[in-house]
Amino acid sequence: MKLSIIICNYNTRDPLALALESIRATADDLPHEVIVVDNDSKDGSAAMVRERFPSVKVIESGANLWFTGGNNLGIRAAQGDYVLILNPDTVIEPGALQTMVAYLDEHPDAGAVTSRMVFSDGTLQRNCSRLATYPDLLLGYTLLGLLLKPWRDRRRQVMWYADWDRESDRVVEVAPDSNLLVRRTILEQIDNFDERLKLYFTEDDICCRIAQTGQPVFYVAGVTIVHDEHASVSQVQRLATHVYFNDLIAYTRKHFGTLRAWLLAVLIWPTRAAMLIKQSLGKQ
Repeated sequence: MKLSIIICNYNTRDPLALALESIRATADDLPHEVIVVDNDSKDGSAAMVRERFPSVKVIESGANLWFTGGNNLGIRAAQGDYVLILNPDTVIEPGALQTMVAYLDEHPDAGAVTSRMVFSDGTLQRNCSRLATYPDLLLGYTLLGLLLKPWRDRRRQVMWYADWDRESDRVVEVAPDSNLLVRRTILEQIDNFDERLKLYFTEDDICCRIAQTGQPVFYVAGVTIVHDEHASVSQVQRLATHVYFNDLIAYTRKHFGTLRAWLLAVLIWPTRAAMLIKQSLGKQ
């Protein structure tokens, strides 16, 4: 089988149905399978998939295994040569899957590909970036960023490829794992997603490890996928904020060491507290 499409779902039944409809409408000429991993949704997502999309394999995790754990369940069940990690809040446009698969077929040096992505109103998402350095994390998440704002802003311009209009193919250091097509052999080599990260910085980590195999990640401009971001986390925003900062520290510890992670954890407390207070006041 050529392609396995993995969708990790948590209480996003209606967007998931749109995603599956778009796959069904555009992937007929590709030997493929679709695997939906349901992270213990309470909105009837799993039942909807079984009723409306009987050819889709549903794996019910029985608990919220988060993004990494849920996707790893799907990856381990996948049979395709290539594995597409896809968010449930995406819509596949005609020819998108075929072009991405063909790119990996024709470029044996590529370990993974992503594509041009737009919001539902057609606005371009300026996705993909360089890997953040430790100074980037300090400037981005602590008060140092306010004190050294010109330096922070210059570094952000570089990190987010500000001089690139996303209309040409190129190697990128970090690609969104809401739409990431990876060779299954590479996923086996790097042992899939790191489940010490639950929901955030997962794309930075996995793209870094893919590149370390010697086969980098490519952005393909001739493909467009519609993506309405944050459909799941918007339901549990305060919890997502806690997870965000915990994942930030876990990522920092893994890539920059325990001492730097400890320092960042201390310095981000004002930012973390301010975000939680703002969310609390917003609900009143």
